[in-house]
Amino acid sequence: MPTKTTKSIADPKNVMRVAKDKESVNVETSNSVTSKSASNGAANAGYLSSEDTEHFRDLLLQERARLEEEREQIRSRSGSVDGALPEEGEGGDEDTADLASAMMDKEMDLSVEDEIEDLLGQVAHALRKLEDGTYGICDMSGEKISKGRLELIPWAALTVECQAIAEGQ
Repeated sequence: MPTKTTKSIADPKNVMRVAKDKESVNVETSNSVTSKSASNGAANAGYLSSEDTEHFRDLLLQERARLEEEREQIRSRSGSVDGALPEEGEGGDEDTADLASAMMDKEMDLSVEDEIEDLLGQVAHALRKLEDGTYGICDMSGEKISKGRLELIPWAALTVECQAIAEGQ
């Protein structure tokens, strides 16, 4: 499990941006994904065994719990900083430096919290795909996502190739 919170490899917002940027591909891709996703529920049954499905569900639930705990730690730390900030007009240069440092820390926490929220959304999307039988199927191409990729990034919604397209590489 990754311990560092970073921008996810499987960012659905990037997929939409790519689809919007390449409208001619969008129509074809959207239609093929919709039809492939509907037909891949049955195909997915042979791709992932029930043991695989449970394994990936456990990984996703563990990641969701870890992210929720990390989010709560950030929120509690951020809340304790609010009361420690000096009021405007109090103190001198030292208080100004403390205020600037505290504000920077809070901004960094908010940025990390946004990334955690994004990852939580991706984990929720993967759990929904598990429920509807499309887990392990690329949202963009309808192809199977390799089990190795799913082991590393259980919330991956795109194949490596589609992820590269989504990231503009």
